[in-house]
Amino acid sequence: MNALRPISKSEVEEPLLEQIEMPWGFRLRPADMAEKPSDTIIEWALTFLGIAFLLSAFAQWLLPGSLYTGDALMVKFVLTCVLGLLGGLALSVSARGFRPEVQIDRVRHEIRFVSRNPRGRGQVLATVDLDQIIGVGITKSITGGDCHCLIYLIDGKKPLRIASGTEQEIRRIRTKMDDYVTPAAERLAAKMAQSAA
Repeated sequence: MNALRPISKSEVEEPLLEQIEMPWGFRLRPADMAEKPSDTIIEWALTFLGIAFLLSAFAQWLLPGSLYTGDALMVKFVLTCVLGLLGGLALSVSARGFRPEVQIDRVRHEIRFVSRNPRGRGQVLATVDLDQIIGVGITKSITGGDCHCLIYLIDGKKPLRIASGTEQEIRRIRTKMDDYVTPAAERLAAKMAQSAA
């Protein structure tokens, strides 16, 4: 007689990472990229605050100079600079968004670290040339069961984390990255052949 055994929640791993295939490569982002109301509220608040700062930076030039004591022109100029800088910064942060994404691009031969806003527009925060990568590794988190995929750069700086997820997800990404990164042995052989010629 067969008995059905219920599957506990701990036996089923929910995906932590979403991999999206593209014609030029693939994109990696957290699986829980659902639009959070708090992100939208923060984005709209920052946009409103930025516009208010910019408007007040230039609208204060309409006020008569007698409202200021001392050198009114210098005070207005400094106030315009400060308010304009704060407004521009608030608008820049709101346009950038809060959703992280990593794009591995075989056509442009680079890895892009992108931040997306709720409207889907992204801003490139940093890029790494695929030729600068000498290896790809996996590390396990000390505190939890998740793993991280790291890339090691030629200049020997601290490795960069391109993805975090379950062990199976990270192993798949690690295997896929082997197609994008030139192994150290091939790199050395090409360098030796170049120096011999």
